[in-house]
Amino acid sequence: MAKATENKETKKDAAYYSELVTVKLFKDNDKYKDDVFVAVNGVGMIVPRGKEVQIPRKYAIALKNSEAQDSFAAQHSMELAKNAEAAELN
Repeated sequence: MAKATENKETKKDAAYYSELVTVKLFKDNDKYKDDVFVAVNGVGMIVPRGKEVQIPRKYAIALKNSEAQDSFAAQHSMELAKNAEAAELN
């Protein structure tokens, strides 16, 4: 009985993460002009910038997580630079 429930939930999760969602990646004429390659579990796809596209939810989640990590890294880098500058002044 537990095996059947586990299999049902695995199929439910697979359906959820495969469901198409709409995303639109920011585009400019400088740093954010190229399409974005994203991979989940070794399977990749290219997502174009500047237009709404439908992609499986698992790739949208990976893109969102990547954006959050980039933001965190930039913030951390600024804090390190600020601390280094303060240490030089002392």
